[in-house]
Amino acid sequence: MSALHALISKHAQRPKLIEEVNDNPLYIPCSALGETEIMSMVSIAFAANDAESKERVDKHGGRKVMLQYLLTMNSFTDARLTTLILKCFQTLKRTKEDINWNTLQQDYDILKKIDMFKYDLTKSKLYDSYWELHSRSTIISAKSKQTRKLINTYRYLGFKSEELKIYFNHVQIDNIPYTNSSTRGFADHDAQANMIQFPVSLRQNPGLIHVEKMKLEQAIFKVPIGKQVILLHFANDRIPGGSFLYGGAGQEESICYNSDVYRALLDFKYKKFNGGFMIPEYGGLYIKNVTFFHPQQQHLERKIDVIAVSCYDFTKKDGLYLLPAKPIENTRKKILTLIRAAQANSDGNGSNTYLLLGPMGTGAYKNDPKKIAVLLAEELQSPLNENLATQQRHTFEQVWLVTTNEGKADMFHQCFKEVICSEATRSEPEILDF
Repeated sequence: MSALHALISKHAQRPKLIEEVNDNPLYIPCSALGETEIMSMVSIAFAANDAESKERVDKHGGRKVMLQYLLTMNSFTDARLTTLILKCFQTLKRTKEDINWNTLQQDYDILKKIDMFKYDLTKSKLYDSYWELHSRSTIISAKSKQTRKLINTYRYLGFKSEELKIYFNHVQIDNIPYTNSSTRGFADHDAQANMIQFPVSLRQNPGLIHVEKMKLEQAIFKVPIGKQVILLHFANDRIPGGSFLYGGAGQEESICYNSDVYRALLDFKYKKFNGGFMIPEYGGLYIKNVTFFHPQQQHLERKIDVIAVSCYDFTKKDGLYLLPAKPIENTRKKILTLIRAAQANSDGNGSNTYLLLGPMGTGAYKNDPKKIAVLLAEELQSPLNENLATQQRHTFEQVWLVTTNEGKADMFHQCFKEVICSEATRSEPEILDF
């Protein structure tokens, strides 16, 4: 038997994973959650109630979401999860006491009825779904209001549930082919079918690496027509759209101004998280079929996929999660999930997929650009299939490293110097004539 056929046979023989079936709209990938992920949830759900902590975990509903997840898991018959939750709680609080689940439910019921961020703009914290799209507050910037008009035109009904995927870690994604797809809330039916038909480990694409010196929203329209684009969205893990409503000028806000991504983030808040928001600490939010508008000519558009991932906030001012003792290794976990999410959601075998990345977290969050570039290089060049001598990058046709910063572009060139496609040898993509 050839190595290729042996791999296919091994793939087919792996047993299916059984996920808990319940009536809660939350999809919880039980088999993928370990102590690391549970501790992340517990640290937000049981954060202190001082003013600084409440600003971090309550203002935009992070605690609300984590309480919902923990309460749902506690209703399962899976003793492993409930044991992990108790262990993490006792470790965090340095106690031997049990969790008072009745009190937790009461706290969640109170939080469900309020939106603390809404008070800043409307002077009312009474829960009101999608108030961000119809509020006439003078605090909301004119640019944001213009984008809302486009969103209400192109996405009046929002995104479909199956277009919004929540990934907690790369293990959840690796498990997709073997997961019980009838579980309520499971959104990866398309990825499951595709990963079974085109196993990720058997993909052999060019995986060319390019550095593109431009804005991400411009790079999208430089990719040849007919190609699938998957874009990394440098997202705020605490606030949907970051400072979008205030007219912020960061990378996240720029992407929101030029697309309907903001509606997708609000759909996560209201359709998935029951009025709260968060991005999993070691994971991301995957959005299918995002509409991007050309920066200069908004009647020109393109459909792409987006992965919202957040880095740690080294300024300690804005992030949902506290800066860990080993931020680099934890950031590596985020990048692993990012790459796996793109692989799982590629069209076909990924031979027409362009993955657009950038120096994530190196702006307002002050992550070290060199360390981020090194992590991306290490993970994209890590082994995919030793028998086929392929790397993770070979699951895509091309990977673009996009930045407007010369210094960061030079770092990408340096870190990918062994595989990068030089300007002299690369074939220029088709430029759209606007």
